[in-house]
Amino acid sequence: MVMTDAERGTAFAVSIAGSDPSAGAGLQIDLKTMNACGVWGMTVVAALTAQNANHVRAIAEVDPVFVQSQIKTLQEDFPIACYKTGMLGNAPTVRAVAGALPDGVALVIDPVLIATREYRLTDDSGAKALVEELIPRATVVTPNIPEAETLSGIAITDAASMEDAASWFFDCGASAVVLKGGHAAFRKGVDVFLDRNGVRLLSGNVYPFPDVHGSGCCFASAIASYIALGYPVAEAVERGKEFVDGALRYAVEYAPRRFTMNPGWRDHTTYTKISSRR
Repeated sequence: MVMTDAERGTAFAVSIAGSDPSAGAGLQIDLKTMNACGVWGMTVVAALTAQNANHVRAIAEVDPVFVQSQIKTLQEDFPIACYKTGMLGNAPTVRAVAGALPDGVALVIDPVLIATREYRLTDDSGAKALVEELIPRATVVTPNIPEAETLSGIAITDAASMEDAASWFFDCGASAVVLKGGHAAFRKGVDVFLDRNGVRLLSGNVYPFPDVHGSGCCFASAIASYIALGYPVAEAVERGKEFVDGALRYAVEYAPRRFTMNPGWRDHTTYTKISSRR
């Protein structure tokens, strides 16, 4: 008798996000991260971008009905343990995603609003819909400081206001919040984790890489992976933080002076040609 994937215990996770053809962020880095964490990662294309290591040149929307169709088609065959969302672009897409996700499934939300180089990836209507339609269903939401400020309206200038902003997401209905401290000059590299048990600080190493592309995508996907593998949320966040530390430590300079995350760091700390290693 042939065993099904569910009987074997295969862990499935799905990223619903935008495509980054440079593979430094978005769906591509999500898929690399999920696979590196031992999860069968799958993707739903919610937006298309024309971008390279430095610039987003153009964005093409994906029909929200087609986004929903991708999600529902995957559900026919796979026991998906966790979904992760990234760039959704606009309110119709957010609502399509919300309408397709089954009740009770684990959901990690990376509220992607602006590219690292200041290109707007989700419009105002999309941000509003995210707060109303998806964040109340989040198992974990992982904003960085600019995203938290935009969505909550709270100016984050110190440790107290950072914790206030994390509480805002919790009050919106998210079961847990990781407010990332990468932009916090007052507490560099320290994330605020908040769940029903209260606030905990997650310290991390700070590496001398400016604007590491895909760091938020990688972190949220690692958390989603560990949730899909069956870890409790708090432990999934801790393991995700450890994974991202390695991906940052071995960040890849994939264009001159432009670094991206390296989800494959456990196997490949460099991607240089053989001739360059001699």
